[in-house]
Amino acid sequence: MNQRVELVPQQDLATLGPTVFKTERNQHEVRCGMCGRIIYVPEESFGFVRDAINAGLDDPFHCERCKEEYDDLYYEG
Repeated sequence: MNQRVELVPQQDLATLGPTVFKTERNQHEVRCGMCGRIIYVPEESFGFVRDAINAGLDDPFHCERCKEEYDDLYYEG
């Protein structure tokens, strides 16, 4: 029995969201408003952050690590 298997390369999950390094998709540098860590985001996210800063909001972006810590503290009490 012969079966032909087509290998489909899977996208690297790290490139689907913000990254700590530049990727083909994540070219724009932003700083986390909580920890100050530099994160690279795609154009859509960068546009949101830029618009928020232009509207007067301070540091509207939070990295995944800080979001998780904030959520943990919120649910604990």
